[in-house]
Amino acid sequence: MRVTKISLLASLLLYTSSFAVDNIEVSGAGKFFYGTVDGSPDGTSRPNLFNKEGAFAQFGIDMGIAADLGAGFKGKIAGTGLATANMGGNIVNAPWATGMMGSQVWLSEVYLNKNVLDKTAVTLGRQSLDTPFAFTELWNIAANTFDAVLVENTDLSDTTLIGAYIDKGNGVNGFATVNPAIADSGKLKNPFKKFYEGAYVVGAKNKSFNGTELQAWFYELKNTAKSYWIQGDTEFSGITLGAQAAVLNLDNTLDSSDNSKAYAAKIGYTAIENLTLSAAVSQTDKDGSANFQIANLATGGSGGAQSKLYTEAWWNFGYVGKAGTTAYNVTALYTVPEIVDLGFFYTDVDQRAANGDNDMREYTLTAAKSFGSLDTSLAYVYSKANDYNDAKYYNNIQVYLTYKF
Repeated sequence: MRVTKISLLASLLLYTSSFAVDNIEVSGAGKFFYGTVDGSPDGTSRPNLFNKEGAFAQFGIDMGIAADLGAGFKGKIAGTGLATANMGGNIVNAPWATGMMGSQVWLSEVYLNKNVLDKTAVTLGRQSLDTPFAFTELWNIAANTFDAVLVENTDLSDTTLIGAYIDKGNGVNGFATVNPAIADSGKLKNPFKKFYEGAYVVGAKNKSFNGTELQAWFYELKNTAKSYWIQGDTEFSGITLGAQAAVLNLDNTLDSSDNSKAYAAKIGYTAIENLTLSAAVSQTDKDGSANFQIANLATGGSGGAQSKLYTEAWWNFGYVGKAGTTAYNVTALYTVPEIVDLGFFYTDVDQRAANGDNDMREYTLTAAKSFGSLDTSLAYVYSKANDYNDAKYYNNIQVYLTYKF
């Protein structure tokens, strides 16, 4: 007897082929991201700005097709492609998303969605997620996604209940963000790997109080960790307030006795037209894990992983959630109507010497403008960190071009 095994994604593709497709929507975006720095990891060989030694860039394209499939089903198939177009070694020294030069392509989203009950929706397949400890990071030219089952219920008034099982993801630790879809030999490979040993997620969001959202989350990563996240945000009379508490309890790891905790608070002001101001502070416990931090577990949970803490930096991720760290953030956003969107971001991170002394300070200025379907953005980052560039300040200039279609 011959037994044939097919993947979850292949099963979904075969299953959807039997539906009567309607309301087809095609969307996509072409991108070019470029950056240049005059700093280096050890600070001994500092490149000049705009020289290839300190430059990184990549072309990207996202293409998706969404449709009503009949019988209450909806579906989407989307792909992501990346290319350096012979820039490597000539104009730049590194790409943006995967840490690998050359061209590659993969399926970034393949899912089915259906309301199985009046107020209960199920999404099955490869998809983006937005939860505090496992989420799709959107800062890079390519976003990480997940093979997961997501259930959302809204039977309770002003409340959304969430349940999910995460099987795989293509996130990796650090600047790369996503696994490459090709091997060094140039052969195609599956960039989606097991998400730890599988993870269960349960969450609830409530908006019963006007202008207020409360949320609570629980995660169980098989044989790795249990984690909790509680958050409340409110707005009244132009004042915004927020509070966060997070716990990461480690199981069966080298440092299982070290559980990580974090607390954060935020205050903001929005009463002036076109202006948004905010300030935040966070604190992690000194006895937290040295290998895991309060950050996105989908991209490693350690150095380089983005955090949902209010104090997260604009560019230098992987610091605010480390053990024994006090962090501050100040953000100012101002829109000049029909001209430009401006941003100023300041982050200061102070880590205890006993926990590694990974201090970091960052100043960022941004300017963004849309020209029809073309979104443009320019960023200037001036920063220093004890573990980079010999703890000296360095410059980072970035250009973002995105054409949506």
